[in-house]
Amino acid sequence: MIEICKKYDCVGCGACISACNKRAIFMHPDSLGFLYPVIDQKRCVDCGLCVKSCFNNHKPTFIEPLKTCVGHVLKVEEQVTSTSGGLASVFMREIINNEGVVYGCSGENAHEVKHIRIENIDDVNKLKGSKYVQSFMGLTCNSVVQDLKANRTVLFIGTPCQVAGLKAYLKGKEYDNLFMVDFVCHGVPSQQILNDAIDAKVADNGNLRLVNRVKEGGKESKYTLRLLKEGKIAYDQAYPSMGYITGFLSGLYYRENCYQCQFARRERVSDITLGDFWDRHVDVKGLNNKKDGLSMIMVNTENGKKLMSMCKDSCELVEWDYEDFIKRNGQLKQPIRRHPKRDQFEELYCSKGFQSAIKESLRGDLNRIRKIILFNLIDSTLSTIPIIKIIYKQLKLIK
Repeated sequence: MIEICKKYDCVGCGACISACNKRAIFMHPDSLGFLYPVIDQKRCVDCGLCVKSCFNNHKPTFIEPLKTCVGHVLKVEEQVTSTSGGLASVFMREIINNEGVVYGCSGENAHEVKHIRIENIDDVNKLKGSKYVQSFMGLTCNSVVQDLKANRTVLFIGTPCQVAGLKAYLKGKEYDNLFMVDFVCHGVPSQQILNDAIDAKVADNGNLRLVNRVKEGGKESKYTLRLLKEGKIAYDQAYPSMGYITGFLSGLYYRENCYQCQFARRERVSDITLGDFWDRHVDVKGLNNKKDGLSMIMVNTENGKKLMSMCKDSCELVEWDYEDFIKRNGQLKQPIRRHPKRDQFEELYCSKGFQSAIKESLRGDLNRIRKIILFNLIDSTLSTIPIIKIIYKQLKLIK
């Protein structure tokens, strides 16, 4: 029996499914709903294509960024409806306007978050925003190659491991018409856990759209589990509360490999890496609208420089020190820690269900989280006072 890779190294990228010509591989959930490949031995012909397509068997190529900057899109309506600065939306629109196609994660159906293919500008909104759950890839890698062979320009947006999965599937072949964008990822829960969280709170839960980051009233985007039905809010649970979004941010129920993620590092695997740059205390000169969200951008390859050049008239950018990005975002240095109660959560989840498991596992976290938020609020308020701002600047100079 072929072992594609060790179970807890598997990221669920789906490259092996696309590689199998006999369709002998399907994804099977474990007790927490995380999908792992299973081989149908009756169909398998031992060709080994699945093993060759797995990046765990071929060390990914990591790249130090060529250029790093902070920026936002020029159109305010695009910026305020994006998680941070709206750069991904600009990339998508540019590719589609040039008759290309885009692959990205859609939360249009909260119960079935997955990668979809779009080529219509009206569908860009289907891919906007954060979805804090693992996106199902299916045969996406195969579909991307078909478009590349048809000489279509392709933009693929995903987690770093999904980008690495696509690159492994391509077997190192370079395509000038392929642009790959990843984002700084903290880890992913399973669709099953998200579904259980939704089903526990929303009775009539058909046709729900998932929104995990919300900007309102010119404020910083807040972490929330928001579900929309026909454009109206069906459920809204903001961080920190005893629920899904707090468990996510605490690293309580990520896929096992996320806690040893090889992509949580300064070197990247994509053409461009995006992340949040939310900090009103920093004097970002040269940008007209930092209040509606900023992105940190790591341009990693020549292809990434090409994509940025294509979009230069649609956004504002200022160069920024990469070391500052790394200080701000822990997942540019190391994987998120495995929650000390991860095993307890799994045991309770399997025996009593999601609600009981999260209540017991997060009980000690909430007070600590709320104290941190209160401290940050006081710090943020003080920093708006002129004399305090001067003191802050002097302290930074001393450092």
